[in-house]
Amino acid sequence: MISRLSHAVRRLILAALLAAALFLALSGTAWADDAVTRTGGQMYTVINTVQLENRSARPIYNIRLEVPLAETASVVWQDFLGEELSPQPAEITTNAAGTRVAVYNLSRLNVGETVQLIQRVAVRNYCVSFDTQTMTDEPLPESLSAYLDPTENINSDMEDIRQFARLAAASSNNAYLKARLLFASVNQYMTYDNSARGSHSATQAFQTRRGNCEDYANLYAACLRSQGIPARVCSGYLYSREAQTNNSYLSPAGHIDADQIRHSWVAFYISGMGWLVADPTFSYTDGEAGDTIVDWDRFAKITPANRLVYTGGQLPDNSSISYTYQGAAPYVTYHSELALYSLILPFRDLVDHWAQESVLGLYYNTPQLVTGISDNYFGVNENLTRAELATMLNRALDNAAPLGRAGMREVSFNDLPETHWAYNEVAKAVARGILTGYPDGTVRPDAEITRAEAAAMLSRVIGGETPGTPAPYADVTAAGYGWASAAIARLSELQIMNGVAAGTFEPGRTMTRGEGAAIIYRWLQSDVYRSTYLNY
Repeated sequence: MISRLSHAVRRLILAALLAAALFLALSGTAWADDAVTRTGGQMYTVINTVQLENRSARPIYNIRLEVPLAETASVVWQDFLGEELSPQPAEITTNAAGTRVAVYNLSRLNVGETVQLIQRVAVRNYCVSFDTQTMTDEPLPESLSAYLDPTENINSDMEDIRQFARLAAASSNNAYLKARLLFASVNQYMTYDNSARGSHSATQAFQTRRGNCEDYANLYAACLRSQGIPARVCSGYLYSREAQTNNSYLSPAGHIDADQIRHSWVAFYISGMGWLVADPTFSYTDGEAGDTIVDWDRFAKITPANRLVYTGGQLPDNSSISYTYQGAAPYVTYHSELALYSLILPFRDLVDHWAQESVLGLYYNTPQLVTGISDNYFGVNENLTRAELATMLNRALDNAAPLGRAGMREVSFNDLPETHWAYNEVAKAVARGILTGYPDGTVRPDAEITRAEAAAMLSRVIGGETPGTPAPYADVTAAGYGWASAAIARLSELQIMNGVAAGTFEPGRTMTRGEGAAIIYRWLQSDVYRSTYLNY
């Protein structure tokens, strides 16, 4: 489990690892509920690996394994993006505890042979804060009754725990304030101790007043339930970029060794607000007075310094894998890693493609900025049309600087009927000054766009052109594309759109969907975008 002291800041950043992160999400709310604000979305991939080895002198036969899997459900602070299982299990079931379980059958494991069973789950994880003004006195939904009942480890019926919770929360009848009072009381009551113990139940935690994050979470959840507040224990990983991106946390594959950052926390339900998140384990010491202070940054919020990557109600480990076999026993281990980007490709044509990072960054953005031509084919090498590029730019701008109804105006082009799929997108692009028509009254939405035209459109969004500036490519003016020279120069200066070779831009060459994604992705990552739309 994560150490109570792991929130100490460590500044040793591994630049090469961090450079692999696919996307710095746009600021803003990405959740429909008014009670919660989600910001700073980051993609992660949880990689769970079960390894079987035959260390005996004879083959092992008829091995059947039941392996707990990370959940694929979205929660208020995290969106599920995709799952890959390699190899595919014989079946996926749900056990009595509600955990997804993969069943594998191996007919034979030869002497010295090693087999790996891998689950990858990609998620987009958010920082969150909650608005207490949305709280109501509405009765709790009946569906939450299970989160009020005692369980094996959440002993909300233990009289000592009930009395402790009553006294701690006695000063308020407000459910949210009760949860806050209990958060502080549990935090101050317990002493962090990560030594091995036979039980992590709330009863054991209350009686010993010691334990790790699992003990804190079970006791806090028991206190909440005893006061009529639905609560559940969540498990996963506590990732702090500054505290854990150093060599001691790196796996041989260059990911975070997630076994070192295993963590448990609590989600509790408040009418009108929904599920809130709270991590009661942490406190800090006042340097002058030496007092232990509750870390309120972990109540009803998640900050960038402490990401809670959710995998389910209970973290699997070696002891959670059940298996049968014939012959000598296989040697079975369970290991988890956390990749700081997505390892799951939604489109088969992105494999080993140079534009993979850009396409995934736009695809996994919230809201989504690009889609595929089909479910598993992006069309990364297909030619891009004027309407398609206008649509991609509109989607990015709709998130950062929405165009109000007053800014819209009707458009009339000979080749753009109102039934055209991109009619509204072209209208918005014209209103924004991104797209212009031709002297013959057309806008040519389905025409394949050239590199020069794409540069002009994006440059109009960014601004800052100096009229007459020569592009640093000999073939721009020589080929009669002087009208795009300043735009190309501007994008080249910002390292958003470069030439195809030294001194060569090829302004008349058709742009592909992958190239279009790349220039928009670079723009979204650039300082000029941040300073214009994110205010930093």
